[in-house]
Amino acid sequence: MTVRRSGLGRVLIVALTGVIAFSWAAAPAAADPDDEIGKIEEEIEKEADELEGIVEDYNAISEDLAKTKSKIKKLEKKLAPYEEELDELYDSTEGLATAAYKQQGLSEMSAFLNAGTPERFVDRITLLDGVSASTAEIIGKIVDKKAKYDEDLAVLEDLRVDLAESEELLQEKKDTITEGIEGLQKDRKDAFGPDAGYVPDYIPGDRGKIVSQAMAQRGKPYVWAASGPGGYDCSGLILDAYRQLGINLPHNAAAQYNMSMHISRDQLQPGDAVFYNGLQHVAMYIGDGYVVHAPTFGDVVKVEPLDQAATPYYGAGRFI
Repeated sequence: MTVRRSGLGRVLIVALTGVIAFSWAAAPAAADPDDEIGKIEEEIEKEADELEGIVEDYNAISEDLAKTKSKIKKLEKKLAPYEEELDELYDSTEGLATAAYKQQGLSEMSAFLNAGTPERFVDRITLLDGVSASTAEIIGKIVDKKAKYDEDLAVLEDLRVDLAESEELLQEKKDTITEGIEGLQKDRKDAFGPDAGYVPDYIPGDRGKIVSQAMAQRGKPYVWAASGPGGYDCSGLILDAYRQLGINLPHNAAAQYNMSMHISRDQLQPGDAVFYNGLQHVAMYIGDGYVVHAPTFGDVVKVEPLDQAATPYYGAGRFI
């Protein structure tokens, strides 16, 4: 019996085999460190998008593989009684087959054993002395059922092999891309320079855009009532970051808090706003217990630990 490979497995294997090799270009040296960081972030974004697709494909393959394995187990369980019944029948007919060999010769016995289809098997087994037509018919039905189940089992097993191969290839590509992104994240942190202090990993998507915009303002002076590009006050820095997404926030910390969805401290994600001192100050959470903010007159936009940026902590808010 010839079993065809599943279309899904075949397509995935062909597609993935050609893309396992993965490389990324090192960020070119640039006079403007922000430009270098931007190029690295673009590459991370690109690879993160590809990784997201690979992960979804991997999850789908894993689910299909689990379902196929379950089908194989059910079919094997269903086959078990027939296997036992066939064994008993083979045992009971062993004497008849031996007698046929002695009485009718090797050529006749070979014809019997190689009947091919269950129908021909029934026709030929009735030629053996001592086998009734009803017994032959029962044996033929069992052989027929066994043949059909064997065929189904072979198809499922072939699909399982295809899916397992695709899963392995997807895992390999997933690992390769992940390793590449980790290298790019390191390059990005290095590009910020030794004086940067804490630098969060780049976050693809809208939250990443917000954090990147705020981080790009580091070192710029605190300017009252300013929202960039030359300087910022605390709420102006948050306003400017969210403006990149087309989200218009008021230029006031208390008003921003009232506009936000209030969240607990343990729910903070990069890009969320952190409020202090009775809503007199606001900063942006960037991960790992750090915020970026515009502190006060005579200072610059900087990164600091959440609990050292200002006091006392008031609450947190989310806009996306």
